[in-house]
Amino acid sequence: MPILDATTTSALTAVTQYLFDAPPPPVLIPSSPWLVAALGLVLITNVVMLASERLPTAIRLLAVQGIALGLMPLLLGSPLTWSGITLAVIFLGIKAVALPMMFQRVYNTLPPTPPLPPYMGHNRCVLAGVVGFAFSLWLANHLPPPANPLFLAFFAPAFATILAGLLLLVTRRKALAQVLGYLVMENGIYLLGVPLAHDGAMWLELTILLDIFVGIFIMILAIYHLNQAFDTTDVDKIAALRE
Repeated sequence: MPILDATTTSALTAVTQYLFDAPPPPVLIPSSPWLVAALGLVLITNVVMLASERLPTAIRLLAVQGIALGLMPLLLGSPLTWSGITLAVIFLGIKAVALPMMFQRVYNTLPPTPPLPPYMGHNRCVLAGVVGFAFSLWLANHLPPPANPLFLAFFAPAFATILAGLLLLVTRRKALAQVLGYLVMENGIYLLGVPLAHDGAMWLELTILLDIFVGIFIMILAIYHLNQAFDTTDVDKIAALRE
């Protein structure tokens, strides 16, 4: 007696042929060269942050990524408005100036310590980031056509940025580097909302960004007090104290 009936078997066969045999629709490439350059810069900073050993270098890369993300709403090709320009300036001020300066100030207050390698090694982190980007491209090619075609052009870089932030969060040994990974994940979430900027969704993004700004501020204060109490920000040593 067959486990699956003929109808179920034919349906599974059709789904399999659609996913693996049918040619996927091409991912839309933005027409603006500046927008393509900004998306490429975001991907490059993701890879370099995964490969970086020194935290000050990662903080500078975070500022560069913030500049690229802050300018993207102005590079979509839609007519510029005062509200859009104001929001871009606010995003640039928070992502490219305020948060990196806050990270750098906290880092300067910490005692100098040698860089710690990530749990899975720098080379494997970079390889995982490249594999994550390849998976993002595959996933973007197999998504149903969205109402906004530009969303497909942003999906792969945005999803790859979220995965890069997740890698930084789970593989770094220092607490400040883990907070930086959390912020990179938020950059990927913000990038998903950029194609909807002309629809007014940036106001929702702004409220989310301000909430995360407060959360990052509190987490940095917690890291500072952890260092004051235990004289280290190594999460392994802090966990060993509990044992």
